[in-house]
Amino acid sequence: MALVFAAVWGLGSVGVTHAEQLAARSATSIKSDLNYLIYTPDNYASSDKAYPLVVWLHGGDQGGTDVEKVRSSGIPKLIEDGKTFPFLVLSPQNPSEELLYPIEKVEAVLDEVMSKYRVDRTRVYVVGFSRGGFGTWAMAEQFPDKFAAFVPIAGGGNRHYLSRTNEKAAFWVFHGTNDDVIPLSDSVVLYERLVGLKRNARLSVLEGADHSGVEWAALNDPELWDWLLKQRLEVVPQ
Repeated sequence: MALVFAAVWGLGSVGVTHAEQLAARSATSIKSDLNYLIYTPDNYASSDKAYPLVVWLHGGDQGGTDVEKVRSSGIPKLIEDGKTFPFLVLSPQNPSEELLYPIEKVEAVLDEVMSKYRVDRTRVYVVGFSRGGFGTWAMAEQFPDKFAAFVPIAGGGNRHYLSRTNEKAAFWVFHGTNDDVIPLSDSVVLYERLVGLKRNARLSVLEGADHSGVEWAALNDPELWDWLLKQRLEVVPQ
């Protein structure tokens, strides 16, 4: 029987062309085609100085193609309601109503904005809520040398890649005890990983705050903005 199989195999292999696995390189570039809002401080036009910049990543309800939806929550909502800030605010819109932020596109938009506006590149920060909180953690892991501080609010992520974060960057994590959308444990696990890595990290667990409540509690905390603007990278990112 073994001889028969050998003969059949040998006959079947005569003239067969083997499959190939070829190496290639894509020439496709990432389009920075996201919609976004840009806020400039009152004195921006009359000055020549560089300003800090905050990247705001919104939650799930503001995704899609209508950029006006971005004004309805978070930092853009505070601005619409009359609050002023001493820094630029870039608020890119997640093009998906279901998926996480495409952070490579967020970085591309940020690069474009920094080329057009006077930005202090040692003082660029990311603040994000819920789905944007996930984006904040991802930005810290994927672009560690670009930002001086990260503020994920009611978010989550992959703790295994936090070892890639910048040792000089600072983190302030917010989450509510009554969050029934993203579990508090998602933030605690990531924070504890940062502590284990000896990163500059702090965690605020807001007693009784639900998912939406923690967003407003964090953003209306004056201490957050005072703390954020003190964070600075020692080396200007290239």
